[in-house]
Amino acid sequence: MNILLLEKNKLTQPLYTFLNSVSDDLSSKIYNKFQSYVQYGNIYYGKQLKSLNSKIWKYKGTIYKLRVDSGTESARVLFIRSQDGNLIIIHAFLKSTQKTPKKEAKQAIMLYQKLDNLKTAKWKMVE
Repeated sequence: MNILLLEKNKLTQPLYTFLNSVSDDLSSKIYNKFQSYVQYGNIYYGKQLKSLNSKIWKYKGTIYKLRVDSGTESARVLFIRSQDGNLIIIHAFLKSTQKTPKKEAKQAIMLYQKLDNLKTAKWKMVE
């Protein structure tokens, strides 16, 4: 199992903008959470992990929504598990309200639906 990011392009710009704008501490916590999934060999559910409700958002499949907090920053990272078992991060944003903003959910769903046409790269955390 690997942690993959969609390669940077016009559609995935919000993900890279997010990753470059958050604190090193939050970025590290996000990376470490995904590393624990890799080490464990599976996605384990807890209070920080939910899925984006496919009935509400009208899409087929499963998009996971991971909550990661660091101090005053609270992030949501939306990802999927590919057929070969890799975790693909498709979108992330800072959380400021209780509900998932429509704009953020729609961005993730749009990328999820175009996944076959997008390239991925292994996420390597820069130390």
